[in-house]
Amino acid sequence: NAVQGRAWLEEAAAKGNALASHNLALLLLTSEANADLQKAVQLLKRASEAEIPDAQHALGVLYLKGRGVERNPTEAARLFERAARNGSSVGEVEYAILLFNGDGVPVSESQAARFFRRAAAKGNAIAQNRLARLLVAGRGVPANKVDAAAWHILAAAQGLADPWLDNALK
Repeated sequence: NAVQGRAWLEEAAAKGNALASHNLALLLLTSEANADLQKAVQLLKRASEAEIPDAQHALGVLYLKGRGVERNPTEAARLFERAARNGSSVGEVEYAILLFNGDGVPVSESQAARFFRRAAAKGNAIAQNRLARLLVAGRGVPANKVDAAAWHILAAAQGLADPWLDNALK
């Protein structure tokens, strides 16, 4: 019962439950109404302050895209880093991408590689793929095609195809 579920989430969020705030925000983000988007942002801020890594990631995405808030890659990077430090592999991937590209933070390919490696070790296919690419190119890490192939195989086993890596690792 979606109506009852939303009512329970609203009740729990109103009582300060951070997980309920996060889940209610995700529900509100599916709405096209601007009021729902603004409420979702406030709920994600509350859940982020409570160190809920998925809320930090979700709020970071909003800042990166400028949805419901002014676009701010620096704030997005700060939130992704917090999510990463709280154990979120998707936060690690997002932060690594910003580090690699220098979007909102100074460029650091070596730091990006470290965050990709952490997320890759947790089984994140995107991180495995990006780490494999870095290992082939020797960017942020010493070139190592054997390790690159291993990470590429793991990512491919999860359905992430990459013809560029296939060719580079022939």
